[in-house]
Amino acid sequence: MVMLGLKLTDQMPFREVYCHAMIRDAHGRKMSKSLGNVIDPLDVIQGCELEKLHAQLLEGNLDEKEIKKAKEGQKKDFPKGIPQCGTDALRFALCAYSGGGRDINLEILRVEGYRKFCNKIFNATKFAMLKLDESFVPQPTAKPTGKESLVEKWILHKLNVAAKELNAQMTERNFMMATTAAYNFWLYELCDVYIEAMKPMTDEGASVEKRRSAQETLYTCLDHGLRLLHPFMPFVTEELWQRLPRRPNDSTPSIMLSKFPESCPDFTFDEAEKQFDLVFSALKTGRSLAASYSLQNDIQFFIFAQSDADAALFKSQVPTIVALTKGCKSAKVVRELKDIPEGCGAAVVTPTVAIHTLVRGLVDLDVEISKCDKKLDVVRLAYQKIVKTESQADYEQNVPENVRTANADKRKTLEAEIATLELSKEMFANLQ
Repeated sequence: MVMLGLKLTDQMPFREVYCHAMIRDAHGRKMSKSLGNVIDPLDVIQGCELEKLHAQLLEGNLDEKEIKKAKEGQKKDFPKGIPQCGTDALRFALCAYSGGGRDINLEILRVEGYRKFCNKIFNATKFAMLKLDESFVPQPTAKPTGKESLVEKWILHKLNVAAKELNAQMTERNFMMATTAAYNFWLYELCDVYIEAMKPMTDEGASVEKRRSAQETLYTCLDHGLRLLHPFMPFVTEELWQRLPRRPNDSTPSIMLSKFPESCPDFTFDEAEKQFDLVFSALKTGRSLAASYSLQNDIQFFIFAQSDADAALFKSQVPTIVALTKGCKSAKVVRELKDIPEGCGAAVVTPTVAIHTLVRGLVDLDVEISKCDKKLDVVRLAYQKIVKTESQADYEQNVPENVRTANADKRKTLEAEIATLELSKEMFANLQ
């Protein structure tokens, strides 16, 4: 290729060659026709039935014993044949596998998982575009206006982090970490959080200004997110990017020719990230709490916030908490423990924030009191260990400052957990 390029164009066709590891089957065996574990990329892209895989063995010069052995291997590894995964899923999988090891154990189930990821991207983008009015025209630039809500600042910050990470890993030719950065942004941040959280902001009852801001942020995330994925998934990203409206004066004909996203100071919102991470932590704690009581509908949260700043933060994010919790009926921020109704289960988020959910009439009180006692025993034991460690005579001199800080934070969290569990136990006891 180098010699032909020089002969025809007097230019080097490329200056780097990336040597990937040897691709083996899912069991780590070298691919061999006699084992029947050879995976044709076209079979992964287009799909292949088990009978067709068997028929391919007859095209070679294997003897009957080897054919029989190969068929048994195919039947074991691909009982339903190889599912159709598509080019993008296979390409993404091979990049995700390239972690610098000497071997790649290619598992078709993982490739199929990335096909589902492609479907997720397609469906999420299609749904998100429904939130963009037919008359929607994005702003000339992606620069934030300064009127963005907390969750908008958070997703723009996460987009910036993903772009910075992906560029750094691509420079190092670490394709595994690069695909991880793009995957995590799309699945865990854009799809799971922002697209769900923006629903109340784009409802008919929302103000025009709030709706427009949410749309602009969504458009920026889709536009930049598809560009981040394009090197690994060229076909689905091109298809979806062509459906997006264009910014004024942007006549780029293909995503291939568009500017690749880079880290941008305008998208840096460190404080917003910290604030929304606290909200999201409370949200996940509430979900786990509701799941522990098998609550699926009419979930009522009571968020106990001790500080004024935390209370104001959670009050502003009540619609987001309700939107991101399936089956949530309401969420209320309280400043006093007496405002929490009797019969609530609780969990600690931070030393100054706890979340409670109403379970009165839905649980066995004796069982819940017993659970509280068991949890209290575990937490008290952990608390005693921390206190014992901190009470050592040479603790301040011999223990590094970062470890002392971590132990102090852990002790405060354990103290809050003990107080919360004792409160829950008292509530359940009063209902008996």
